[in-house]
Amino acid sequence: MTRVTGTFKTLGWEETPYDKAAGQPTLVHADATNELTGDIEGEASVAYLMGYGSHCATFVGLARVTGKVGDREGSFVMQDIGTFENGVASGRWTILPGLGSGALRDLRGDGHFAAGPEEVSYTMDLSF
Repeated sequence: MTRVTGTFKTLGWEETPYDKAAGQPTLVHADATNELTGDIEGEASVAYLMGYGSHCATFVGLARVTGKVGDREGSFVMQDIGTFENGVASGRWTILPGLGSGALRDLRGDGHFAAGPEEVSYTMDLSF
């Protein structure tokens, strides 16, 4: 396993409610594009399903990352599960086997991220 770290920034975000039942938490579908820098260089296209509570949100998503890990280029897909509370989005990333391409097709690993108003970072443990 190799530990990788870096940051990311959101380049685009669009969400659409798909269930707005009166008196119930709002459920939305969100599409996002993130730019990753650091040990993973590339762009992530993410589709989220989110539930908004009164003080927080919970999300699940799939992200296709296209770019480079070290000198290997290709793409991989991660599962993204987390929460948004007190201005910080945090969660767990897990690379899904069998959904990679190019030199990243056999990439495995998982990690975590935190995106707050002051700092955005990720840490993952990866293997090929």
